[in-house]
Amino acid sequence: MSTDQKNAGADAPDADLEFIPTETNLTVADDGLPTARMNSWAGVIGDTAGSLVAETQDLRRRRLAAAALFLACLSAGLLAWALVTGKLWEHWGTGVIRGAQLLVAAAAAAVLLSQIPLSRRAVRGIEFALFGAFAISIGISQYLFGVEYLRQGDAVAMANYLKNGVIGTIILVLLYGALIPNDAVTAAKAILSMALVPVLAFTLLMELEHPDLIAELESMRSSEHAGSNVVALMAGASLAIYCAHILNGLRKDLHDARKFGQYHLGRRIGAGGMGEVFLAEHQLLKRPCALKLIKGDGGDPLALARFEREVKSAARLSHPNTIAIYDYGQTEDGTFYYVMEYLPGMSLQELVSQYGPVPAARLLYLMRQVCGGLAEAHALGIIHRDLKPANIFVAIRGGEADVAKILDFGLVKLTADPEAPELTTDRSVSGTPAFMSPEQATGDRPVDPRTDVYALGAIAYYALTGRPPFDGATAMAVMIAQVRDPVVPPSQIRDDVPEDLERVILRCLAKDPDDRYPNVKALARDLAACAAAREWDEEKADAWWNDLVEPVAAPAPV
Repeated sequence: MSTDQKNAGADAPDADLEFIPTETNLTVADDGLPTARMNSWAGVIGDTAGSLVAETQDLRRRRLAAAALFLACLSAGLLAWALVTGKLWEHWGTGVIRGAQLLVAAAAAAVLLSQIPLSRRAVRGIEFALFGAFAISIGISQYLFGVEYLRQGDAVAMANYLKNGVIGTIILVLLYGALIPNDAVTAAKAILSMALVPVLAFTLLMELEHPDLIAELESMRSSEHAGSNVVALMAGASLAIYCAHILNGLRKDLHDARKFGQYHLGRRIGAGGMGEVFLAEHQLLKRPCALKLIKGDGGDPLALARFEREVKSAARLSHPNTIAIYDYGQTEDGTFYYVMEYLPGMSLQELVSQYGPVPAARLLYLMRQVCGGLAEAHALGIIHRDLKPANIFVAIRGGEADVAKILDFGLVKLTADPEAPELTTDRSVSGTPAFMSPEQATGDRPVDPRTDVYALGAIAYYALTGRPPFDGATAMAVMIAQVRDPVVPPSQIRDDVPEDLERVILRCLAKDPDDRYPNVKALARDLAACAAAREWDEEKADAWWNDLVEPVAAPAPV
């Protein structure tokens, strides 16, 4: 949350005063879901939480990118050195080979570091192309200079250049063995191939182009030099294979050790001031899920109390438009965690940032679902207090598209329990300034369901226009605007905003809570009465998701 996380609300005016990590990047496919591949999670396609295969795929891409960058820098350095020493002008082949190496490595790094979705086969193809190209280029370089030195009869220069080729090959195989994740057998096949390719390329080119020089080559080679080169090459290849074997074993041990109860941790997809979110998988059910835990030693009693409140509050909710909680626990070292459903899709913030403002009909479709989830929470005395586009997730669940999910209950206020402690520090403000109600900003009156109604109005405003209702250079400036400034009607920003929907949004954004909707049920009724509410349905939602790029692969077993 790949990359790997894009923190929602990272802009200055929208930054959380108390950041609670959300599950905004929980984007994995359930079996058979016809969801699509989005740019924000391009590197996660086909992965499963806790799957060693999935972890290896992600690690391979990152390590291969690092190897490509290293080889590009090395090629650039050697090219610059040849230019400075004048060898570039003496031997034109040097410039051609170094330039080709630099182009291949730079192109591989650019593709691997981009957001372009790559399958396992594509990453493997780049791996073989990158290392194969460098191995072949070493052989071609040996051939070009070998022919020159043979014609000059310079045995010393010939021996030195052959040794340089051996050193280059050893560096290449050690780089592969240390960086690219493979088991010993796979690594051995690739490494031995790279060790032999330069020799084979050199020999083949000599046989094809200069058979007359082969006899002279044999006479110039001393058995001592030839033997030492072979020994050095085999020693380097053996060390590279051993490194791959050891590192692969350590990786498997780490994979097996990353368990929380019955759950196996995969990659981290979220991080914030209070905790972290990881992809995970139930060991017996093989069900992908998301696991949230307290960072560090969990010594902050306020953080622990918020964490406990979040899981208990969310666990009391059963509405289909609220994130489902599966489990809760504590490890032997005192780390608290809870497990929630794993959502394919994207947050409302990601939807707007990637695809532009949301059509009114679709927004109505989503907001009515959110109102349903909040209605249950409010009936139980749970006020969210941190509703924002990053905490509204647009998912595909059970084959149904555009299912809205409410996330992150870390800042809830339990109004039904007067004895519940306030889990914020003295004189602090809880929430996200751009979507915070005036009473939250000033703290001059207690929050109630109308606080969340205000946030829903701000979210709808953002979804329709692409920007929050109030902006400012700092969080304080935004909060002052929430309290003091009149809101600019969304139709003055986008002329396609329906008049009836605008009236609903402006009522939600009233400064005085008494002027807002008294509860989300009343808001939902007016949303349903808007003319555009009948223009978006499940069929259109399915069509939108299916038109993105391509279906997401179903989770593979561990």
